[in-house]
Amino acid sequence: MKFLPISLLLISHNETFSLNTNILETNVINQILLIIILFITWGKFNTNEILANIQNNKILLISDSEKRLEHSLKTFAETKKQLVQAILILDEIKNETEKTKFELLKIDYDSSKNELSRKFKIAGISLKNGQRFLINEFRQELALLGLKLATKTLKCLVINKLDIQWCEDYLENSINKLTTLNKIR
Repeated sequence: MKFLPISLLLISHNETFSLNTNILETNVINQILLIIILFITWGKFNTNEILANIQNNKILLISDSEKRLEHSLKTFAETKKQLVQAILILDEIKNETEKTKFELLKIDYDSSKNELSRKFKIAGISLKNGQRFLINEFRQELALLGLKLATKTLKCLVINKLDIQWCEDYLENSINKLTTLNKIR
């Protein structure tokens, strides 16, 4: 800020800006030489080392990246193989599950079929036994009624003093009819 009023005075005094071409006065040569000397000395020591370090770091990074890439590719290949194996195993498990399911359904069907046929046989046997029981009951009742009828008829005949031989023949004939009826049924 201090130089601003002075520069305004110089402008107003000379009325223009001017370039100082005196190299020695402006110290341009000294500054250029200083920069060149610093660049050469600093450049020899540090630039080579820095570039070598950068190059080594980049080489290390590239080799490390290549190693990681190789490792990643190997891991990817292994994972891909495991995925294929897992898919095959899942397909095999699915097929086995379907087979087992089908076999279990077939076994269940067969056991249900056998159970139903066994129950139908038991029911049929029970019906036949019931039929036989009813037929036997009917035969017994019929035989009993026939004997009662025969005895009543015989009593009537005896009371009426009919022929005893005829009564015996009639009784034998009635019994024969009852036995033939039992055989038919």
